[in-house]
Amino acid sequence: MAALPEKDALQTTDLDILQKTFAVNTFGPLLFTQALLPNILRSSSPKIGIVSSRVGSIGDNSSGGHYAYRSSKAAVNSIGKSLAVDLKDQGVTVMLLHPGFVRTNLMPGVKMPPETVEPEEAALKLWKNIISQKTIADTGKFWHREGFELPW
Repeated sequence: MAALPEKDALQTTDLDILQKTFAVNTFGPLLFTQALLPNILRSSSPKIGIVSSRVGSIGDNSSGGHYAYRSSKAAVNSIGKSLAVDLKDQGVTVMLLHPGFVRTNLMPGVKMPPETVEPEEAALKLWKNIISQKTIADTGKFWHREGFELPW
């Protein structure tokens, strides 16, 4: 869930925007993982991929703003890292995934940068470059769709 930029600014974000954004971006992945965990643990190659965003990186924040969205993604990164620690001994690889700019209908009329891709391309690259390649040695890391690690 992406709050509209003008609604998620320092002067305009509010408790309702924060709660709705966190419910989807932060609480949703944790609760979904809890529900699926028994099945995940039965897999011969258990993996969990959590869609995050580069804006959730504290070390890579040079633009500010987007308070609800940015903080919800930083929080889901923290949850993913905790899952990686808690599930490592059970052989579960946890990956935090940045799909990059993806053409969606979430923000119609917003000019997207040249590196924007269609959802199918983003999904394919996340699968090919990260999910299918990473092992338990890579658990708990934050990955760009092109396959390189991002800073926390």
